[in-house]
Amino acid sequence: MNKRKTSQPIGILNLDYFQNNFSLTTFHPKVHLRDYIEHYWLISWDLPKGQSHQQDVIPHPCTHLTFLKNDSHIQGVCKQKYTHTLQGTGDIFGIKFSPAGFFPFADKAGLKLANTSDNVFDINSVFDINTSDVEQEVLKLNDPQSKINYIDQLLFTDTIKLDKNIVNLNKIVADIATDKEIMKVSDICNKFNIEQRHLQRLFVKYIGVSAKWVINRYRMHDALTSVEANENIDWAKLALQLGYYDQAHFIKDFKSLIGKTPKNHHTAIGK
Repeated sequence: MNKRKTSQPIGILNLDYFQNNFSLTTFHPKVHLRDYIEHYWLISWDLPKGQSHQQDVIPHPCTHLTFLKNDSHIQGVCKQKYTHTLQGTGDIFGIKFSPAGFFPFADKAGLKLANTSDNVFDINSVFDINTSDVEQEVLKLNDPQSKINYIDQLLFTDTIKLDKNIVNLNKIVADIATDKEIMKVSDICNKFNIEQRHLQRLFVKYIGVSAKWVINRYRMHDALTSVEANENIDWAKLALQLGYYDQAHFIKDFKSLIGKTPKNHHTAIGK
């Protein structure tokens, strides 16, 4: 059995509204896949006729494989805000690979991860399946465990040679996400005793984006969490906590990614 995850999702805009109106469940992978898969995820919804909802997400530095009716695909690391419109009744089943976990599959298929960022491509360009047939089978299965078992047996039965760089990079990215003191690439190099140019080459090769981009993305996740969780915010103090020298640069980066200033987003979600 794949154990259900209980951690709060990060990166979903207007999280309170989403959790009150949609169902999101995530499951840990089996032990032998944990270096490659971060989790399986399922979203389901049932909206009144004629109603739709535009859901915005600030994605993590991970590749996703998604089964959605008539639109199953692989999405490389998404550098911008990702938006999906939900309407009617439906469900999505997906795999979130670990930051470096998609590398062996892409490498076997002859894909360079640096070329997959911000791109959507066919599942059968990486995995030898009939995407349409598998999509129908996955979406008709009723329970999450059956979906996971089916996909595991179909896609992940071949032995994968463990690459120590995958393990090390996953650890580094996990540390960036949780250690709020990491503000620049040199902080990673000092903490993990790794030369900066070598680190940058590994990030681009195994994840598809730079180490600097990953740091900025996780600090923006921190910003989003703070903006949505608190009613009263000292904006200058928050900018400083996130590593910005002034509030203006924080506002510029937040608005560039999310489409609103921090204060306007805070107001829009009813805080």
